[in-house]
Amino acid sequence: ETNIPQDKARQIFAHADRLRKAGNELVAIMRNRYTQLRRTKRYRKLLLLYGKEKDELKRKKYAAQLKDMQKRYDVTWNFCRTAMIPIGKKYSVHSVFALTKAEDVWTGVQKCLYRNGKILHFSKYGDYPCLRAKQIDRGGIPISRKDNALRCRIGGMGFGLKIKDDFQQEEINAV
Repeated sequence: ETNIPQDKARQIFAHADRLRKAGNELVAIMRNRYTQLRRTKRYRKLLLLYGKEKDELKRKKYAAQLKDMQKRYDVTWNFCRTAMIPIGKKYSVHSVFALTKAEDVWTGVQKCLYRNGKILHFSKYGDYPCLRAKQIDRGGIPISRKDNALRCRIGGMGFGLKIKDDFQQEEINAV
């Protein structure tokens, strides 16, 4: 919890909603590409052969063919990451947050490709994604120490934590 004023909280929620919308747009793109890939007869046949094959060399051959088809239909991490760049700019989302959201979408695609996932799902209105950044040294949410308390910043807004606990004390000591 934090001691942030209501107007700043609304700004953070608006930022999280823009990130949700950007993620949904990327989900739509990846979902269409995955659906097109799944509709091909060759891909379904390769999946079936890959699952039934016991010989390791033949399985590797089928896996390479499946990977090649995924590249042809742009169902790859590289495409997902690069597709998020213009979407992030469109919704004015910081690149670090956009990259993290692209990684979340790619995780969903991997579940569909390699596990028992059936389809990618969109985020509903009101389901705000957590604002997290994988790159601690850029953008994101810098954490500082002021008056023996943690202070966080998102954009130009600074705020502190409301409850003082062991986690906060450990972070203060680390910062």
